[in-house]
Amino acid sequence: MAQNKQAALYLQQLKQQYPAAFKRNYLFYSQLKTKGILDELKELLPWILAAMIFVSFSMMIGQAIETYFPNMSDFRAHGIAVLSIMLFFMLIVPLVIKQIKHSSISLYQSLKNTPFKLAIVILLQLLNIAFLQSTFVQSVLFFFALSFGFVRFYKENLFKSDSNSEQYYFLQETRRICYWSYKQMLKAKLQLKVCNAHSLEYKSLSEQLTHFQNLHIQMLNQEHQLCKKLKHHNIENYLDELL
Repeated sequence: MAQNKQAALYLQQLKQQYPAAFKRNYLFYSQLKTKGILDELKELLPWILAAMIFVSFSMMIGQAIETYFPNMSDFRAHGIAVLSIMLFFMLIVPLVIKQIKHSSISLYQSLKNTPFKLAIVILLQLLNIAFLQSTFVQSVLFFFALSFGFVRFYKENLFKSDSNSEQYYFLQETRRICYWSYKQMLKAKLQLKVCNAHSLEYKSLSEQLTHFQNLHIQMLNQEHQLCKKLKHHNIENYLDELL
């Protein structure tokens, strides 16, 4: 309890010092945090959302393709629809991973190879459409695409059994200021490139850049310490604790 109060006080100080970091600064990952690997019905929520959004969209796109291209086979039309959803994931996943890279060290290490996994799924779907034309294979590939492109980003698991929602909030807010400080670094660097190196403005921007670099490193380290405290290091560590 004392640690939570201390974290809440520190976060409040950050919000007063950097109010812009908590306005219109959204992170598109870890919306749902779960304990261990299976956290009761919570684990089903991302899959339900994925089915409601992306499976429904793939069916709509497939029907639209069939309408505009009546000579195309039903399988190929829906295969292209599924492929379009996969390509959409391929566009947005690198952007989300960029957020993760500059706001969560440990999570980035576990998710950084996701685009390569998605690329393999897309390649297999292309081969399936062109040659195999198997509905079962397409369903399996779509399942993996939803997992890599949505579920793994929406849900973050392996939190310890004694962690709570208040601690999750502190963690997510810390990540927000991590990413915000990174964006401020980029902004300062761009302004320095077009600024006169002998002007007062250049000196001020250099000081800002140094300040935000230090803030970014500080908050990244704090986020990493929070993760070490709240999460299992890996699946093996989680299973060892269970046994």
